[in-house]
Amino acid sequence: MDAARTVLPSTESTKGYLKALEGLLLTAKSNDDKYLYLSKVEKTPKSLKTLRKEFNQQTRATLHGDYDRGYFQALEGYVRMLERAGPSAEPQPNAKKGA
Repeated sequence: MDAARTVLPSTESTKGYLKALEGLLLTAKSNDDKYLYLSKVEKTPKSLKTLRKEFNQQTRATLHGDYDRGYFQALEGYVRMLERAGPSAEPQPNAKKGA
């Protein structure tokens, strides 16, 4: 993350983008994701598409500042990555072991 900070321009948009990525990384490392909104979302193709569209709308909303738009841009990219990876990329808590 520090390498990205030195290479990318120091704009408000970039700061928001990097802060969102930092939050996603910290959550991925943590065993307790009860506060992460994205962990509670059903990760079906339809719900991910809806979520990505919502984040995309936030990136274009003129009511948000540059920092917020950058933040939502990172979240949109993360959801896009989940869409491309498909349902097998996300562990299913109710999946039966050995089946």
